[in-house]
Amino acid sequence: MIKKISKVYIILFFQLMFSVHLFSQHYGAIKGKVVDSENNQPVFGVNILIKGTLMGTSTDSKGKFEINNIPPGMYTLFISHIGYRNKTLQNITITSGTDTVLNVELKESVLEMNPVVVSATKHPQSLHSTHQAVEVIPHIRIKESQYSRLYRSLDNVPGIHFNEQNISIRGSSGYSVFNVGSRILVMVDGIPVNSPDLGAINWDILPILDIKRIEIVKGAGSALYGSSAMGGVVNIITNEPSGDRQILVRTRAGIYDDPAYEEWEWTDKVLHFEDINASYRSRIGPVDLNFSFSRYVSTGYMENNHMDRWNAAIRMKTEFTNKSHLDVYASWAKSREGGLIQWLNQNSPFEVPPFNKEDEIAFTTVNVALQYSWPLSSTLGLTFRTSFLSAYMSNQLTAYNPGAFQPAYGPGAEIQCIWLPNNKNQITCGTEYRADISSTEYFGDHKGYSSSFYLQDEISVFPSVRATLGFRIDRHVLDNESFVSQFSPKAGVNAQVLSGTSIRSTAGKGFRAATVFEKFVKADYAGFNILPNPDLKPESSWFWDIGIIQEFFDNSNVQLSYFYSEYSNMIEPVIDFLGTIQFQNRLQAKIQGIEFAERLFLFSELLGLESTFSLLDPVNVKTGETLPYRPRFTADCIATLRLKNCLLQAEYRYFSKIEEVEINPLDPRVPVKLLNVRAQYTLGKFTVQAALTNCFNYHFTYVERRMAEVRKFSLGILFNSSE
Repeated sequence: MIKKISKVYIILFFQLMFSVHLFSQHYGAIKGKVVDSENNQPVFGVNILIKGTLMGTSTDSKGKFEINNIPPGMYTLFISHIGYRNKTLQNITITSGTDTVLNVELKESVLEMNPVVVSATKHPQSLHSTHQAVEVIPHIRIKESQYSRLYRSLDNVPGIHFNEQNISIRGSSGYSVFNVGSRILVMVDGIPVNSPDLGAINWDILPILDIKRIEIVKGAGSALYGSSAMGGVVNIITNEPSGDRQILVRTRAGIYDDPAYEEWEWTDKVLHFEDINASYRSRIGPVDLNFSFSRYVSTGYMENNHMDRWNAAIRMKTEFTNKSHLDVYASWAKSREGGLIQWLNQNSPFEVPPFNKEDEIAFTTVNVALQYSWPLSSTLGLTFRTSFLSAYMSNQLTAYNPGAFQPAYGPGAEIQCIWLPNNKNQITCGTEYRADISSTEYFGDHKGYSSSFYLQDEISVFPSVRATLGFRIDRHVLDNESFVSQFSPKAGVNAQVLSGTSIRSTAGKGFRAATVFEKFVKADYAGFNILPNPDLKPESSWFWDIGIIQEFFDNSNVQLSYFYSEYSNMIEPVIDFLGTIQFQNRLQAKIQGIEFAERLFLFSELLGLESTFSLLDPVNVKTGETLPYRPRFTADCIATLRLKNCLLQAEYRYFSKIEEVEINPLDPRVPVKLLNVRAQYTLGKFTVQAALTNCFNYHFTYVERRMAEVRKFSLGILFNSSE
């Protein structure tokens, strides 16, 4: 079936190619400049999109922009930039052979009311026009949170919960050692980066200063992204290179406090951490580039919890005379950290058993991606993507047999086409190929391949109502022997019912194929015996949600969502009383819940109040019990005071006691109550930052017998040459 669809797709491609009109003198252009309304300074990186077309651009370092080869007619421009209020310019007239000149002023704002996103539909669109629940974390939030690790920036997103580094969106996941078999697909600039052999997420794959924003798509994304997107998608968008020379440097140092109880103290040493991040942006000839690196070193807050991590990344971009552009991104990450499994005992929870004291885990990840975008006309565009991922994890199961694991490789390629045949339809289709190649002592040599075709049509039913229909077909082959095929449909609708009111709803199917690790791993470690299960079937899900976004004036909004999901053949590690572990198709589950988010900024954005909460009902259908490692209630509140050059922020996080766990169900558990305070002061090009995390030194565990972080204090300096 894949071959037949591919033939149809190729025929369609050539028909479209021959139907494209070559650019000529019969077209017009839009040129202009975007400045800050307060100081009249140019604004770099502003997105300018022409609605109803695929045409758009962004401003350069001088705030200037230019869009050429526009067919004559009347257009609407959507202008957006992180940190500014969006602006829509209507009735822009384009005439043949002339330039339309625009001078645009944007008003600064800390509240992201309606940013442009790309992850929900694989093309740019405003957040309020998407049919699926999407959250955006802008770089300003990442900067102000002062975290050294990327995943901590997602903590206050409604519907997201972390068990250590295991991410769960709307209850989709519990806990798995090494984050194996994640049901969340993580991408960098639209390229999947889950490890090929484990299906795991390396949250330290790129320097944190390299991030422009993070987009989170909630609910199954398999209709566009295939396996691993069963629970949702996290797309990390990196900073675009530009010709404007800029240097960013952030350095931080901090100390960990002693445990709250004197009898738990285990060392007289001062436990500490340090990190440095740097980024350089410039132009070399016709190529814009952005280079960044980071180093993080920590003694850890408990025994055998140390870490030493390096990151580096480079992104290069160039534009050709036909307005196509080539984008190349490469990142490298290497870390070594303590292989903490569990505490020594309940009276010594910050120490580890003697046989674990020397355990270490090493991670090395290389990601290279190339993307070529070719606008054939104002209504037809092609994008070619190719990537290569190498993930190497050593000493994962034993510290006494280094080198037992070999790097896993994940090459991939994709061709995507976006076509606007008329003013009511926007069609997105494509084919994708990926390979997973692994070789290790613990699960042998294996090669897996997947090929897919996807098609999506966005239909303007009424001027304020858009419907989305789509599907994806995936075919997975493992070791040239067994294969599985999956059909993942979806349907959605978005209605702009009133000014500032957006209602959306989505239904669809998701799936995840078992990883090589889950099927074939065989090992003994720390009293656990892990057995293979080559008969594992793919797990699947159906989901439905409905949500509303309501804006109030220009300084506040409220979001409310209800979601319902059914999961079949969920792959979970099963542990018996002898310590034997095997991955099995164990669970049938129903998960439903409510999410709420409120953002309010008062007194010209001097005071900000943000709050979110989630109610979750995760049920094992067979037993009626709560699914393990899922809290039923989570909440987050942030209060921010912004003075001229100063910011003060307090955040309170809460999640209810986890009712069910897998490994040590008799251990006592407590709800989580965390208070974090942060401050920063900017003077010219320098910003001084300070943070106190876990102010009350509250002790708890995300996972049994692994204490969470104690109270810590950090102080840092950020230098920005362009300020």
